[in-house]
Amino acid sequence: MNIDGATAVIYAELGFPAPLARGLFCLSRSVGILAHAWEQMQQGGRNKGPIPRDMIWSYTGHSPRKVPD
Repeated sequence: MNIDGATAVIYAELGFPAPLARGLFCLSRSVGILAHAWEQMQQGGRNKGPIPRDMIWSYTGHSPRKVPD
């Protein structure tokens, strides 16, 4: 069992309804992924993803255009 399973047991024992426990789980995961993204940005590289670096595509479409205010 990982930490997610352990927190699910704790939420159940504390009497949290399942939908609220699911929301707390999602909230904690969101904070974690934001912290990871921030850490990656501070290192100056791209965020890690499932695609190997040598297979990354580059945009070849229209160049940026000025958008009126």
